[in-house]
Amino acid sequence: MHAISVKPADMTVAARDEFIAFVIQAGEVNAATLPDLVDRAVAIVIMREGASLVGTAAVKTPNVTYPPKVFRKAKVEGQAPAYPFELGWVHVHHAYERQGRGHALVAAAIHAAAGKGLYATTKSEAMRRMLPKLGFTALGTPYVSAEDPSAELTLFVRSSR
Repeated sequence: MHAISVKPADMTVAARDEFIAFVIQAGEVNAATLPDLVDRAVAIVIMREGASLVGTAAVKTPNVTYPPKVFRKAKVEGQAPAYPFELGWVHVHHAYERQGRGHALVAAAIHAAAGKGLYATTKSEAMRRMLPKLGFTALGTPYVSAEDPSAELTLFVRSSR
């Protein structure tokens, strides 16, 4: 179980397309804007089992208007500038869950962030348990997801180091 971090510019077209398809299949993304966001990411993290892609994560460079919205919804708007990058697209294929792969993917993403501040939002209980183990803290107030009004999102941050 080994997570590999790559820069988007260093990915082959086939590897980029495979990453995008895997993330779209996981849900929670806008398929139309995803390719541009992938290309602007600081790092793409992948995990394979043999030739099969089984997990992904990324250190994303969010659109300029996005972090202030997220931090405002969590009622901590003034803190957004301290966290320039977003941890996202963390997904492990269901056949490989509960084996520490998510932890390894996020750890590799943290390493790729090179000590810069990171934020993440999640509705997943597994991520809510894992992120604090990797140095993230919950910040602000949980809020309702615009994509899924039945879900509550929690903002997590990891300070620059």
